Amino acid sequence: MDKPPIPTQPQDGYDLYSDRYVNDPHAVWDDIRGSGCPVAHSDKWGSSWLPTAYEDIHKLAHDSARLSSRAVEFAGPIPEVGGGLFFAPLTSDPPDHKPHRDLLEPWFTPARIAAIEPFARERARTLIAAMAAKGGGDVAREFSQPYALSILTRLLQVPDDRQARFMDWAIRVIKLGPFDQELRSAAFRDAFDDLDQLLAERAAAPGDDLVSHLAQATIAGQPISRKHKLGSLLLTILAGADTTWNAINGSIYHLAEHPDDRAKLVARPELMKTTAVEELLRVFAPLTIGRITSEEVELHGRCIAAQERVILAYPAANRDPAVFDQPNEVQLERKRNRHLTFGTGAHRCLGAHLARMEVRVALEEWLQAMPDFEREPGPVKWGSGQVRGPENIVVRVVPAHGS
Repeated sequence: MDKPPIPTQPQDGYDLYSDRYVNDPHAVWDDIRGSGCPVAHSDKWGSSWLPTAYEDIHKLAHDSARLSSRAVEFAGPIPEVGGGLFFAPLTSDPPDHKPHRDLLEPWFTPARIAAIEPFARERARTLIAAMAAKGGGDVAREFSQPYALSILTRLLQVPDDRQARFMDWAIRVIKLGPFDQELRSAAFRDAFDDLDQLLAERAAAPGDDLVSHLAQATIAGQPISRKHKLGSLLLTILAGADTTWNAINGSIYHLAEHPDDRAKLVARPELMKTTAVEELLRVFAPLTIGRITSEEVELHGRCIAAQERVILAYPAANRDPAVFDQPNEVQLERKRNRHLTFGTGAHRCLGAHLARMEVRVALEEWLQAMPDFEREPGPVKWGSGQVRGPENIVVRVVPAHGS
């Protein structure tokens, strides 16, 4: 006799900014997957749909015909068609997406990233040495944030004094903006005014850098708009800041709590270039992105109407037990690892090579200088919003036996 179907009881009503979701979204995703319907709906924070199965997220990320990237925020009001922020190529749809992406792609090739690596390594070494000399410190404030920001200023060929501005924009837009739209708007105004001046300077005296390239860029022989230049430049800054330092924070947090994994990487440093960094990126994937349906979409028997928000929670896909064995466990030698940390499809992260290099170099230099360390006791504060990671990781060096 056939078994009756498992009753479907959607776990609707999730709250993206609740303490439960911020501190342990994986439990929320597990509940949704285990309900018999792996997609949920919520009216909170502007209304959205949240698929949690890897295969669904993967397919939706490739479905540019029915899901638009015109608004990528995962909360807040959905802008009218033609409105909202323009962050090409992130918010570009076909047929514009490819030429918008092609404009930036030459600046993120493996060869370009390899040329930046010596600078990244020296910067990491300097920051870590200062922490090691005093026996530890705040990972984000003293290492991952200044490290990621210094690589951004190097990429853009701007003075280091712009790092504080970049951090301010990232915090006001990504962290505080969802709770205060006026603050968010003011951050965009400040950023665009500043970057407009920078673009004008590079247009007058261009160099071999990304800012100069955007200042003079054309598509099909036509100069790109001021709006396009500003959006692409600010996207480069925001995407290269908060996401990267959160991935580094998560990786160091894990190694502080797991001495066996630290010892394995110290003994077998070649794992960094094969499987270890990919596994840490899988488990501590920082980014969730939004899409807007351009037509009705049916998913597991649920009808998502046109002009509704669908949340592509790449960290949820990375923890799907249907795809990853023991998904919540870090396995530094995991061989099959089709994680979606950098997204998938046409919008796969342009900066993936850069992010991988930054994380790998950060961990290599960290373990070289501080092979044995631990986290200071206390609760971990996880950042809320589209970019998630541990924010208050304070570590101390564990003295060698006999010292």
